[in-house]
Amino acid sequence: MKMNPWTLSVLLLLAGPLGADPVWHVEYPDSFCVVEGSTATIPCSFTHPAGQRVERVVWCPNHEICSGTTPNVYNSSNVWDDSRFLYLGDRVRNCTLKIIKTVKQDAATYRFRFETNGDKYTGRKGVRVTVTVVKNVRLTVSSTNGEDVKVRSSVTDNVVKEGGQVTLTCTSACSFHQLDVHWYRNGHALPETSPALQLSCLTNDDAGNYTCSLDSSGQKTSAPWCLVVVEDEEKSGWRVTVSVVSVLLAVILLLLAGLVFAKRRHAQKKASVVNQKQEAASEEVSYSTVHFKPSSSRSAPGPEHEIVYSEVVR
Repeated sequence: MKMNPWTLSVLLLLAGPLGADPVWHVEYPDSFCVVEGSTATIPCSFTHPAGQRVERVVWCPNHEICSGTTPNVYNSSNVWDDSRFLYLGDRVRNCTLKIIKTVKQDAATYRFRFETNGDKYTGRKGVRVTVTVVKNVRLTVSSTNGEDVKVRSSVTDNVVKEGGQVTLTCTSACSFHQLDVHWYRNGHALPETSPALQLSCLTNDDAGNYTCSLDSSGQKTSAPWCLVVVEDEEKSGWRVTVSVVSVLLAVILLLLAGLVFAKRRHAQKKASVVNQKQEAASEEVSYSTVHFKPSSSRSAPGPEHEIVYSEVVR
C-alpha cells in the first residue's frame, strides 16, 4: 500500500509527541505572590509511571534539578522540625508546599523533585515566588497605596437588607491565591481563613466593622469595612401582621379560658348548695309513737285500795 509522502511526514511528526512518555510531570503555577509575614500555600501535583514507588521528595530554591547536596527547604529524607516550609503533599500525586510567616529572603524560584525506585524527575519550570511588603494601614489615615491590605465588597453600598448576602474579599498587591487570611468582626476573630468571606442570611448580629489581616499578629490589617443590616419593609410588615394576629389569638384564648373557668365555678357552687341542702335534711328530728304495755302482775284493786268515804256529821 503506497502512502502519500505528505501524509507520511505528518504521521511521523505526530508519532514523536504521541510516542513520548507523558507520565513524568510536575504541575505548579508559573509565579506566586506572597505577602511578607503571611502564610501561603503553593499548589503542586505530579505524575510518574505506573508501578513505580516514590521513595524521596524534595523542594529546593534556585536550583535547576535539586540534585545531590543542593540546599533545600524540604527533604523527606531529612525533615526539619522547626522549618517554616511545610510539605502538605504525599508520595502519590500531591506535592503542595506551605510557607509559614514568609520573609523577604524567601523570594526565589522553587522546584520540586521526586525519586522513585526506577528513576527520578524534577519539574524544571519551577514556580517563581515573590515576597511583597505590605504597609500597616492602621498607621495611615487612608488606604490609597496599591500595596495596602483592603476589604472589598460585592455590594456597592454598606447597607444590606436583613436576609440578604454579601461577599467580602481581602485584597492587596498579591492575588491572594492560596493565602491564609485572618478575618475579624468588631475586633473579634472569625473562623474563616480564606481570602473571600461569605455572609448570607444576614441578621442584625452580622452588622459591624470587618477587617482582614495577613498574619495572626495583626501587624498587616486592613482598614475597617462597616456593614449595616436593616429590616426588610415587606418582612417587617408581615412580622407586624403576624404579631397582631398572635395577640388577638392570645386574647381570644384567654377569654375562652375565663369563660370555661367561670362555668366550672358556677357548676361547683351549684353542686355545693345541693350538698348543703341534703346535709340539712338528714339532720331533721324524726318522731315515733311511744307505746306503754300494761303490767301483767298488777292485781285488781283490793280493800286497801278502796276509798273509804266517811260522812261527817255535824
